[in-house]
Amino acid sequence: MAVRKRREVFGACQRVSRGNVSSARLAGVMILFGLLAWGTPLPALASSGGPGAVEGETLNEEDGLQAETLTDDVLEYGELQAMIRNYNPTMEEAWSSYNRTLKEYADASEVLKFGQLGAYTDKKDAENSGDAEQSAYYASEEEIYRSAASTYYSMYDNMQSAASTSSMRQTERRLTAAAQSLMISYETMRLEADTAGKMQELYEAEYNLALAGVQAGTATEADVLKARDNVLAAQSTLASARSAMESVYDSLCLMVGRETDGSLTVASIPEADAGRIASMSLEADTRKAIGNNATLINERHASAESSTSGSENKKRATAESEEKLTIKMKGLYQDVLQKKEERDTAKTAYENAGLKKQAADAKYRAGLISQSEYLSAEMEYIQQTAGYKAADLALQQAMDTYDWAVLGLAEIG
Repeated sequence: MAVRKRREVFGACQRVSRGNVSSARLAGVMILFGLLAWGTPLPALASSGGPGAVEGETLNEEDGLQAETLTDDVLEYGELQAMIRNYNPTMEEAWSSYNRTLKEYADASEVLKFGQLGAYTDKKDAENSGDAEQSAYYASEEEIYRSAASTYYSMYDNMQSAASTSSMRQTERRLTAAAQSLMISYETMRLEADTAGKMQELYEAEYNLALAGVQAGTATEADVLKARDNVLAAQSTLASARSAMESVYDSLCLMVGRETDGSLTVASIPEADAGRIASMSLEADTRKAIGNNATLINERHASAESSTSGSENKKRATAESEEKLTIKMKGLYQDVLQKKEERDTAKTAYENAGLKKQAADAKYRAGLISQSEYLSAEMEYIQQTAGYKAADLALQQAMDTYDWAVLGLAEIG
């Protein structure tokens, strides 16, 4: 029975070798014949998500701890790429298709090796029995099995190469960069909402002081109207920020494959690690950016395939694009340095405001300053805190934009 089934697959292998049956069909034929149920062990895949050596892998059943972290209903900034890779609908389908094909190739190669071993055994039996005709037949069968198994293994091996998944990696990177931008926007809106809420409380306190001042003769109706306008402005800012947060939240949830029902909590973005700047090398990073940029890669390929005259024109165009990207990388690097300087300045102002706030707390408790003076110190502290956090987010985004450009995501304009 096993020999008959092997011969049926042998016929399929011969048709594959002549180019008449697709790889997917051969895998289907093998399953139909029940070959995969023979108990032949299959090689374990490198990962369920393909090549993970460069930027990580998709999760498999053994990655319980990481899976638990990614599905804990709290979205961390550092988890975005893993979330995109594993749960973004576009990437999920792309990797699922990739994994199915990869497994088909692995299964096919292993089954064919089994057939090769069976043909080899039959060949030896025929040789030992002196049946030259059968021996020659099994030798031919063995060679076809060996060739087909080698072909499938090569396809399996090639699929795991960086080149075969470069398009998916670039898509993953673009989606991750977009998700990072959304999360920074969300954090900015949340910061604005928090600040507006606190300022509203302070303005309401000022408004009540102004009303009391009118009764006491220490304030005017103009003071009351000004304080009321401040309260209304803070309320408007708060409502606008919350509305923007809802919109960004929905987009972010969809990007990471989660429901928009409010079950996902977006964690605060940690303080930017300015130490990353020390590892930036503009000259070396620019070379990497030129090598990784999809637009330039396509231009170089087009140039190599063109006629002599057309090739020269395309080479000039490619050189111009490389120069534009070089200029862009310089601009991105300068932006990182500028945002770092602005963050440092904002941090100094925030720390100074904090010291003033501490002093105002002590003086107010001792009755040395009025409530109005105390509120002014508190307002300055809230505003400087918001300014520092906003500058820190701007630095984070500038460093991310630079790093993504190194990985090939810079637009050449």
